[in-house]
Amino acid sequence: MPSHSQPISLRSWIVLLAVGVLIFILNIDYTAVNLTLVPIAEEIQTDLNNLQWLLSAYVLVWAAFVIPAGRLADIYGKRNALIAGLLIFMGGSCLAGLGESLEVLILGRALQGVGAAIFSAPAWAFVFTTASPERQGFVMGVILSFAGFGLATGPTLAGFIIQELSWRWIFYVNIPLGFLVIAILLLYSQKDEVASNKQKVDILGTLLLSAGLCLCVYALNQIEVWGLQSPLLWGTGALGFCLLGAYYLRDRVQKFRMVPPHLFRNKAYMAAAVGEFFMAINFSMVLLLMGLYLQNTLHYSSYQAGLIFISMTISMGFLSPIGGKMIDTFGIRGPMVLGALLTSLAMAMMAFLNVNSSLSYVMASLFCVGTGLGMYFTACSTAMMRSVPQEDLNVASGVFMMFMMVGNTLSIILSTSFVVIFGRDYLWTITQEKGMPLVPEQHQQLAEVIAKVEHSASQLTSFSAEQIPFLLHSVDEAFVYGFSINMVIGSFAALISASLTLWGIRSLRIPAASSHTPISL
Repeated sequence: MPSHSQPISLRSWIVLLAVGVLIFILNIDYTAVNLTLVPIAEEIQTDLNNLQWLLSAYVLVWAAFVIPAGRLADIYGKRNALIAGLLIFMGGSCLAGLGESLEVLILGRALQGVGAAIFSAPAWAFVFTTASPERQGFVMGVILSFAGFGLATGPTLAGFIIQELSWRWIFYVNIPLGFLVIAILLLYSQKDEVASNKQKVDILGTLLLSAGLCLCVYALNQIEVWGLQSPLLWGTGALGFCLLGAYYLRDRVQKFRMVPPHLFRNKAYMAAAVGEFFMAINFSMVLLLMGLYLQNTLHYSSYQAGLIFISMTISMGFLSPIGGKMIDTFGIRGPMVLGALLTSLAMAMMAFLNVNSSLSYVMASLFCVGTGLGMYFTACSTAMMRSVPQEDLNVASGVFMMFMMVGNTLSIILSTSFVVIFGRDYLWTITQEKGMPLVPEQHQQLAEVIAKVEHSASQLTSFSAEQIPFLLHSVDEAFVYGFSINMVIGSFAALISASLTLWGIRSLRIPAASSHTPISL
């Protein structure tokens, strides 16, 4: 790491900006796919429970492989890991764009997750080791502004592409941007100095960890389908936990452990990682459920929904460098706590949305949550990297990303399940209060409609024409009811992140004499 008296060179800035483009690609893809759910559902007939795997398969595979991928960067070098991961990501994008079935689309998204896992941890480590200590917050804010602008561009670009071309081009756009990043890395970044005594990747341990995480999250996803009393549900979850236990026991006897045990004894690091987990839950919850709310409940088009989302995502982009400068000037803890509290307030505001909410209220709540998330994520990423030794940056970044991706995955799975579970209960209550007796066929049809990505009269074939307007309105109200419960949960999750910051992160300023070693947080 350069000393704090040296400015960042032009060559380093070019490479940093290339990494920023990489983060930009990730966030375009992440937010854009949320708005493709409705058009994909129109082309490939499936329900919300199956279609959400386009989102959760991506982040689940990312979370499962990001820790061993951090070790790959230690063994083969950051630049090589970045390029290899990006090539795999581009291959997955191509497959998802060409896919004609849900299975092929999910496979493409899983490959994207593998690629993202390989390049994400070394990307963040590279950013941090390039900047001097007193500029780390600002540089992190600049890079996270690419994330914010990617989030801003993603929904808008998705809406435009869906309207003018096809949802498939949302995946194809990653390919030319990926080649641009690879070209810059090859031309301007220095070759990695790879250690001669290479550690080996524990293949069996990697498989145990990945399979265990996948099975546990898959079991959570199937709660709504199988039911809480299902032996298959509990058997799948138990198998996942057994595999994770087997990984833990195996890893304990390895010469080079996949995750250094001292990371989990690092109070500041764990406060940042667990806090990121809870805020990632809110981030994914807002992106997914607000996208469905804008399109299905308020009946905006995909393109219009994308424009509305700018009120959230542009605030993340513009305010991240400002938040980074605040970190360099005033310290870590204040921006983290303020960001978490703003997010909690915004989630509480969203809990009061209804089927007739005004656009101004929607945009105000989105702007507030974007401001809070942007401030928190910038400070939290900086706190995480300052709390660990430089030699642990790759694997520490990987573990941190795993916490974030697991939070994203659980959010996608649980928020959609809660909408369906609580929405169905609310729907039964409405029909009973209306004095509308339901035969078994009608009961089953309503249960299926609330689980659909979109709701239409054509899905209510067993009801009379006079009943359909009331039922469609009731389905909208049931969705909003489940939506509101999710937002209340999200508000409490943000408060937990604020509490973790106050508990684990103490230092407010960077010491005047910074060195290669991490500062006390």
